[in-house]
Amino acid sequence: MSFRACVLALALSGAFAAGCTSSRGPEEMTDDGLVRVPSRRVAGVYRLPGASFVQYRRILLEPPTVSFAPEWQKNHAEVSPAEILRIRTESAKLFRDEFTREIFDRGPYEFTDELAPDVLIVNPAIEDLDIPAPEITVKPGERSYTTGPVKMKVTGDLRDAATGKLVGRLTIYEGNERYPFNELRLANRSTNAHEQRIAYAKWSRILGEALAVAKVERPR
Repeated sequence: MSFRACVLALALSGAFAAGCTSSRGPEEMTDDGLVRVPSRRVAGVYRLPGASFVQYRRILLEPPTVSFAPEWQKNHAEVSPAEILRIRTESAKLFRDEFTREIFDRGPYEFTDELAPDVLIVNPAIEDLDIPAPEITVKPGERSYTTGPVKMKVTGDLRDAATGKLVGRLTIYEGNERYPFNELRLANRSTNAHEQRIAYAKWSRILGEALAVAKVERPR
């Protein structure tokens, strides 16, 4: 091969390598320094670059916060303050129940209230909660129907208990699809709770998967 041909081949191989490197695209980073990592398409999983998860054996679960979608309370003026409090309280309990089942009962982690080097703090938030047909005091025989499930954003920050440092975050959005063929389904306290349980169990399962991956990946 001639000298000119060798130079051309090296230039082409260099350009190809550079093209392969740049094809990954820029990393998606949050304002607080977390980088998105591969996960299920339904979830956004973020980790702090260089953070180790190997040491975590126990989890401290903070009380979940619950906030409604914008205009929800305005659009449901018939819902009393007492009922709104009940929804908040019940939503938080449903989350804790599903988290306990998926992470503590079925997973490798133990529950703790202690701040220690082997403890990961999970600070969950149920945001934009939109219950299309909240149960209110109705006349006997009256029923509510809806074409779509309960909507919400479920997110949670993960912090190292020993330092308080933010090391991860998991976010999913649930309930954005209508029922097939715009089917009307009964909406009451039981059906609303069932749909919430599905969302909270999914978030908790994905968290367990994300932590398992983080434990075996070597920090960059």
